Amino acid sequence: MTAFPDTLHRLVLRGIGEMGFKAPTPIQASFIPAALAPAEDGEALRSRDLVGLAPTGTGKTLAYGIPLADLLLRHKPVETGGRRRDPRTRLRALVLVPTRELAQQVAEEIRHLVRGSLLRVTAVYGKVAIAPQAEALKKGVDIVVATPGRARELIEADVMTLAHLLYVVCDEADRMLDMGFLPQVDWVLSRAPEGRAKWLLSATLPRQVEDLVHKKLAKPEKISVGTRNAAAAHLAHKRMLVEEELKTPALLSLLAQEDLRRGIVVYCASRRRTGWVAGALRKHEVSAAVVHGDRSQLQREKALESFAHGRCRVLVATDVAARGLHVPGIKLVVNYDVPVSPEEWIHRVGRAGHGGGEGQSITFVSPEERVRWESVVQLAQPEWDSMQVPEDVSTFMRDRDKVRHERAQAEQAEVLKALELKEQAEKQKTKRLKEAARKRKMKSQRYDTKQFRGTKSNTPVEKGTKRGSGVKKLG
Repeated sequence: MTAFPDTLHRLVLRGIGEMGFKAPTPIQASFIPAALAPAEDGEALRSRDLVGLAPTGTGKTLAYGIPLADLLLRHKPVETGGRRRDPRTRLRALVLVPTRELAQQVAEEIRHLVRGSLLRVTAVYGKVAIAPQAEALKKGVDIVVATPGRARELIEADVMTLAHLLYVVCDEADRMLDMGFLPQVDWVLSRAPEGRAKWLLSATLPRQVEDLVHKKLAKPEKISVGTRNAAAAHLAHKRMLVEEELKTPALLSLLAQEDLRRGIVVYCASRRRTGWVAGALRKHEVSAAVVHGDRSQLQREKALESFAHGRCRVLVATDVAARGLHVPGIKLVVNYDVPVSPEEWIHRVGRAGHGGGEGQSITFVSPEERVRWESVVQLAQPEWDSMQVPEDVSTFMRDRDKVRHERAQAEQAEVLKALELKEQAEKQKTKRLKEAARKRKMKSQRYDTKQFRGTKSNTPVEKGTKRGSGVKKLG
């Protein structure tokens, strides 16, 4: 399929055009027709269960957003009695996502797609007041994009009902169905009528999670585009072997040399480390915003807005921003820490060049993180180049850190020197022992081995004696 199907609803086609898309991406070209195909019972509005796998940044949101909009525009909400109609029955599609940022971005993208139609889209997520979200649901919405925890709260409060749900989408399925999210997802899905179409999409799908997927879906059709568990092909990757205490100076050196003025994301392993890194950047007059789970929703939104509009050069974040962060201007991803899960590395680097643009990633690997890096290489199999620690890294170190580092380097040099001297001494000792053994062998009595050939005694064998005639058999 080289173009979007002309059979799509005219408002959907108009929305696609206004968003600037001319042709579908590979995952869209495969997923959209499958989602719009009638179910086995022949009913056009009952889609089949689907699993979509594609690298990060290849357009998975519109891959399910387009068929959702088309199907809902062709299917009117259930009428339940004129003016007494319950607005909650209008809900016909639920999209479950793992993070608040992804919920906001998915909802906004679908709103752009259905602009000018009667379809209403809203996002609901935790860490913010529930009252405004409940008020929006009471007015009636067609598509809800939700995190599982907030979806459960709204259902328990009888603000949201899934009684008339037609489609359930799990975006980032590997995170949604892992051991942390599975109970919440199960609880939400148990409130939906049986037989509803379930679509699961993700960039990665580990084997153990895939088993769970097939248990939840009825004869799912798998649509796979690109290499399984791999980063997008348009990215360039580099790896730097660097000691832990040199990571921050190495980052500062890179930013001083890097010609990119904006669009740089730095991923750290913990919330505390994001504070350390952001603080070091600001001290060197590098504008930075911070996103992690402990920040309020308002703080996270302001940080992302500041970064997206170019008011700050660097976004320092934990893995909370690895999924669903869609900022077209991201050109460089720096993995300050190698993630524990190799799948997270794929999602992190996928933020660079999101949507198909050029991008690159640099991963810092300390000696303690080499096993993690090997897991990343084994899973994602990226093509990467080695990168040396910048020569001017010491100029970006604090005085106390420089003293500590120099002391550690001196101690390490002394240890290496001691080991070298020990090895040399052992080599000299081995050499002396071999020489002594050789001299002892030279001094020992030598015999003519020819005279013992073929005998078991020291008696010489006379010339002309037949073989075997030296010993006579008795009796």
